[in-house]
Amino acid sequence: GKKMSVDNSNMLLRKALELTPLGAQTFSKSYRYYCEGISPSFIERGDGCYLWDIDGNKYLDYVCALGPVTIGYNDPRVNRAIMRQLEKGIVFSQPAPISVELAERITEVVPCAEMVRFVKNGSDATSAAVRLARAYTGREVVLASGYHGMQDWYVGATANNKGVPKAVSSLTRMFTYNDLAHLENLFEQYSGEVACVILEPIQGDGPLEGYLENVKRLTEQQGAILIFDEVVSGFRYALGGASELYKVVPDLAAFGKGMANGMPISAVAGRSELLKQIESGVFISTTFGGEALSMAAALETIKILQEPGVYDHLWNLGKRMLSGLRNIIESNNLQTVILTSGLAPHSGVLFNGKGALDYLDINSLFQQEMIDSGILTVGVNNFNL
Repeated sequence: GKKMSVDNSNMLLRKALELTPLGAQTFSKSYRYYCEGISPSFIERGDGCYLWDIDGNKYLDYVCALGPVTIGYNDPRVNRAIMRQLEKGIVFSQPAPISVELAERITEVVPCAEMVRFVKNGSDATSAAVRLARAYTGREVVLASGYHGMQDWYVGATANNKGVPKAVSSLTRMFTYNDLAHLENLFEQYSGEVACVILEPIQGDGPLEGYLENVKRLTEQQGAILIFDEVVSGFRYALGGASELYKVVPDLAAFGKGMANGMPISAVAGRSELLKQIESGVFISTTFGGEALSMAAALETIKILQEPGVYDHLWNLGKRMLSGLRNIIESNNLQTVILTSGLAPHSGVLFNGKGALDYLDINSLFQQEMIDSGILTVGVNNFNL
């Protein structure tokens, strides 16, 4: 492929690294996630499914800003909705009526949603859900599976736990996805102490037959609250996320990323009796929770995603890519080195090491070749309309 110059990116990255940690505001968007010196580090603009970096290179984008972009960059319909609201205002001294309209829309499309509270980031929503569950059950232990953001209750149980009090870390235990016995063992170990089970309902190639139903049954038996972290899966696999797809309804669910085509908004939704605790002693409150531009974008995004055939289209894009990848892998006998992963709307390739090369070496080469071909990808891909 053509060798592109990313000189401006490299120069700006040097400056950025002196001013902000990793030169980026999001860990997975930092230079560490991309081939250093070869990949762009800064994006100037986006349109549809394309991005342009600050050196003027154009890329077909499979990252979709890590999931928030569901319709496409710079979509005129979403832009117009934002501009209409912008002329009225962004945030006020009391709620804007649009917040009621969006809450109503969420209760219509999300299976568990009787009530909803809006916040800003995925971490806000998952943390709100966990606090609601702890308050409701009067218990403190959290059983978690997947990635749930940056708050103490979760990162304390991961390798990135520096700065989290040990007392907090000890209250969260991670369980293995699709391994029901592991969850059962943890329930036995912490008998009567578990406030909630929180999991990303779709991980890897998705849930085994009956897995989510069994997690729900077990959690109910133990008197704990079931939380689906749908920050990634919500609005991407189906309008109501994994819960709609697999017909399993949790007590609470956290949404974010894909609901506003890139505008910053997230939500915790679920049973009224759980959310009503916010009226009596559970404190979940943010200055920008009611920010109206994001709400306008969310309403328009949901309206577009509700059009007939949208999710068939997103699934078909992923299926076409997966079958193409599998053909290439098989015809080159690379089954041991390259694996396809994920359900169609959030799918791609993973690498195994081979000989002296570890998986990162192979991944770097892959990314380098993709960038030379004008494609931005981190392996597992998102799609937009």
